[in-house]
Amino acid sequence: MIDLSNEITAFVISAGNNPNFSNCLKALKNQTVKVKIEVIKDYTPMSRAFQEMLNRCSTKYYVEIDEDMILFENAIEQMHNTIIEIDKEENKISMVGYQLKDVHLDFIIYGVKIYKYEIFKMYPYNLECLSCEVEQLERMEKDGYSYKLIENVIGLHSPLWNNNNIFERYYDLMEKFKKFGYGWLEKLPLKLFDILKNDPTDKNLYALLGAYTSIINENIHDKEKDFTKNMVEFGKIESYMSSPASATVYVSSQCNYKCEWCYRQHDGIEDSPDMTIDIVKTLLRKFPTIKAICLCGFGEPFMSDDLKWIIQYLKTNNIFVGLITNGSLLTEKFNLLCPDESFYPHYISVSLNAHNKETHKQVNKTDTFDKVLEGIKMLLQYNINTFVSYVCTTENIKHVPAFLNLVESLGVKIVHLHNLLPHFNEDFNDGFYNLVLQKKDQYLIDEIKSLPNANLVKGYPILIDQNEIRRNCRFVNTSISVDGNGSIGLCNSVYPCKLQNGNIKDPVIWQNKYCQDFRNSILTEQKQACRKCFRNWEI
Repeated sequence: MIDLSNEITAFVISAGNNPNFSNCLKALKNQTVKVKIEVIKDYTPMSRAFQEMLNRCSTKYYVEIDEDMILFENAIEQMHNTIIEIDKEENKISMVGYQLKDVHLDFIIYGVKIYKYEIFKMYPYNLECLSCEVEQLERMEKDGYSYKLIENVIGLHSPLWNNNNIFERYYDLMEKFKKFGYGWLEKLPLKLFDILKNDPTDKNLYALLGAYTSIINENIHDKEKDFTKNMVEFGKIESYMSSPASATVYVSSQCNYKCEWCYRQHDGIEDSPDMTIDIVKTLLRKFPTIKAICLCGFGEPFMSDDLKWIIQYLKTNNIFVGLITNGSLLTEKFNLLCPDESFYPHYISVSLNAHNKETHKQVNKTDTFDKVLEGIKMLLQYNINTFVSYVCTTENIKHVPAFLNLVESLGVKIVHLHNLLPHFNEDFNDGFYNLVLQKKDQYLIDEIKSLPNANLVKGYPILIDQNEIRRNCRFVNTSISVDGNGSIGLCNSVYPCKLQNGNIKDPVIWQNKYCQDFRNSILTEQKQACRKCFRNWEI
C-alpha cells in the first residue's frame, strides 16, 4: 500500500446520527492508498464544517467526504492520479469531482471531490449563505480558476437511510431547486412518488413528504442547515404519523408510605381517583398501537380494588403488563387480586430503598421491611419475573453492597439502581439537589461495578451534570400516561393531573393543542427539556 498520508487528507463531515457513518470510515480505511483521515463532527452550519477543513489541512490535497458516502477501495488513488496529471498541464484547475451512484434514486450524481489546498485556502467559505460551495466557486472562477468533473463512478451515495435523514435530504434538495432552479430536480417529486408506489415503505413515504413539505413552504432557507438539530417540519409530521407504543397507567394515588423524597411530600400533589376499567378501555381504543403498559402511580397500586379487573382486561387483550409496587401489600393482597397465572403481570418491580429494617423505617415512615421481603420471596416462588429497584442518593449509595447481598440471598436475579428523580423541583434550589448523584460521583458507580455480585445490576443511575446542555427528549412520540381522572401526560414520567395536558375522553388527544405545542417547544428548543426524569441527559 502506498502511503499518501503526507499528501492527502480525507475529511469526513459528520453531524447527527447518520446510519452510513461507520461504513464510510471503514471504506476510507480500506483504500488502496493510505491517507490521513480526520472527522469533522457537529460543526454547524455546514459552511463552518467546510471551513474547518481549510483550518486543519496540512497536506497538498484534501478530499471532502460526507458521512453518507461509501467509496470504492481504489477511489482516492484514482482521484490522486487524476489531479497529479491535471497539475502537470492545467495549474488553474482547483478541484476535480467524481461521480457517485445514488442508491435511493438509482441515479448518478457528482458528489466526491479532491481539492488543491494552496488554492482553496485563499477562498474562505461564506458562512451566511445557502450553498456556500457554489458561492465559493463563483468567486474562484472570477479569478480564473476552474474545476473539472470526471464521468466515473467511484462510490455509493447513502445506501442506508432512516426516516429523519431521508425527509431532510429531499426537503433540502427542493429548497435548492426553489433557489437555484437546478434542472435535474424539477421532476424529483414525481420520481419520489413513483418510488413510493413501487415500494410503499416508511422510508419512501418520508422521502416524498420531505419534498412536498418544501414545495408548500413559501419561505426559502437562506443559510446552510444546522444538521445537529432535528427539523421542526419533520418533528411535526412525525408526531402525527406516530402513536404511542407504550403507556403508563397510574392506578392509584393512595399510598401507605410517606417516603421522604416523594413528589407528594414536597409539591402538594393533588390526589386523583383510582383508575377505572373504562378509562383503560378508552386508552386502548384510542391508541391501538399500545402494546405494553406499566401499572404504577404516585401511590401504591395494590390499594386499588380495580387492579384485578384492569390486569385481566389488559392480558386478555394481549398487552404486555408490568407492575411497580412498594411490596408492602404483596402477601396480603396479591392472591386476592391475582388469583391465578392468567392474572399474573409479565413482570413486577418491587421498590426496596433500604438494606435493613431501621433504614427502611426511616425512609418510608413504616414498619414494613419484613413484609416486603416476604412478598419478594412469594413472587419468586410463583416464578414471576421479579425486579428489585433501589433509589441511590449521595447518602445511601454506600449501602448498595449490603443491599445487593440482601436481595441475592432472597434469590433475586435482576436489580435496578436509580438516581433520585426530581419530580417536584425544576430548579434544584433546595437541599434535595445535594442527594442527586452527579458526574463527579462516577467513582462510586465504578466501586459498585467491581463487587462480586455486580452482575445482578441491570441498570445503573444516570449521573448528571447541572451545567450540561440537555438534549431534546424523544419520548413525547413514543409513550403516554394517564391517571384516574383521565388526564394525560406526554411521557411515562410526568404525572398527568398535575399538568392538565388533556383528557382521554377528548375527541382529539395525541394531536390536541397542548400536545402539539409541547412537542413543538421541544423540537424548536423554545424551552429546555423537562426535568421530570433524567432521560433528557441520556437521549
